[in-house]
Amino acid sequence: MDITGNAVIFGGGGGIGRSTALLFAQSNASAVVVADLNLEAAESAAAEAKRAATNPKFRAEALRVDVTIQESVDSVFDHVTTSIGRMDYCVNCAGFPVKTARQTADADVAEFFRVQDINLRGTFFVVRAACAIMRSQDLLPNLAEFPERGSTRGSIVTLGSVLSLGASPYLMQYTTSKHAVLGLTKTAAIDHAADGIRVNCVCPTWVDTNMTKQVCEDVPGIEETLIPSVPLGRIAKPEEIADAIVFLSSPRASFVTGCPFIIDGGASLSSNR
Repeated sequence: MDITGNAVIFGGGGGIGRSTALLFAQSNASAVVVADLNLEAAESAAAEAKRAATNPKFRAEALRVDVTIQESVDSVFDHVTTSIGRMDYCVNCAGFPVKTARQTADADVAEFFRVQDINLRGTFFVVRAACAIMRSQDLLPNLAEFPERGSTRGSIVTLGSVLSLGASPYLMQYTTSKHAVLGLTKTAAIDHAADGIRVNCVCPTWVDTNMTKQVCEDVPGIEETLIPSVPLGRIAKPEEIADAIVFLSSPRASFVTGCPFIIDGGASLSSNR
């Protein structure tokens, strides 16, 4: 995968973020910084990454972060630039699930703004700061042996959803946030393409994580719709989403930016599903 640099993963304590931290370590990254609201989870993920690392000089660190607070996000980046140095890959997996499923007319106002606060506001803080830092970094070849594949100052991956591109009944608060994440990603990509910064968005359907399990508990009846909606007959494993994130981060995706990378087992192929 030609992963050689340093990665920062927001929401890296569990689920997709944890799998991504582990895969960066397994793919020869030099360092991984795991930032999460749950510091204990971040520390556990960082320790697991250390055990799995293939780079003999690998470093892993854990930090607490609240992505809804700009100063908290900035403090993570301040630590990275002073302690780790260059930031080659930045991933934002921090997110908030649906607690209630209602028609728009009955939507919970407080939940709507809470979902935007974490999924959108948090993504904005992360992407804005990451672009500013990467813009100041040295321009390096994507692949030294293939100079025609251009140069990079860094790569950013956001976590969207299949609902970044479509809609689902009763999930207005979540759908709105994920549409906005994709719009933010595309704008950042076009704003900073000339700076050698790529920004992409992974868009999965349901993934086998604690967050999905919590949604199934909070929203009655939703679990029965998951498997039938996916032509491949199962929901995704977090490792499968991590595969796409690390690919998009890597120089193997050197000509990919502003892309919504759909990972849904075929669920979006038919409007009848």
